Amino acid sequence: MIQIKGNSKFNITLDASTWIFDDRKVKIEDLEQGIFNGEKPIEFENNVAWNRAILEGATMPPTLNSETTYKKRSFLEESFVINAMPFIKNSEPNEDTTKVILKNDKDSIEIPIEEWPYLFFHFSNKGKMIYKDGKIDAFTYNQEDGYSNKFSYVAEIEVV
Repeated sequence: MIQIKGNSKFNITLDASTWIFDDRKVKIEDLEQGIFNGEKPIEFENNVAWNRAILEGATMPPTLNSETTYKKRSFLEESFVINAMPFIKNSEPNEDTTKVILKNDKDSIEIPIEEWPYLFFHFSNKGKMIYKDGKIDAFTYNQEDGYSNKFSYVAEIEVV
């Protein structure tokens, strides 16, 4: 468990072991292709399409079992990251907030507010948690500059 605390309205506890089921997770390979968020909007043409998708599934022939098997396999083989911004936003940082500080037992690193949208938590490597105790690695990534601010074994996140 990792806690976001500090200059915000709420302290939030993060459980990285649940992120494998979070639709916002992204494969590292996809991140490098410019996909920063795994969520995809659900769109329906009209009520008939919505009803069919809910009652029958949206494809013919049915593919739900195959899709489920494929997704389970990807969980066991892929490496995933998740964008940190939604978690930081949920802590509701105060208006005078300028950075977050990622900390571990030995060191810390400051991430300025401008880089928060590019801050990612690496929690799964080849289908396994990065650390057995639920800690994560972090980095910032944008397509122009690549990876930066790499930080291992994040144990605490302080909003400052």
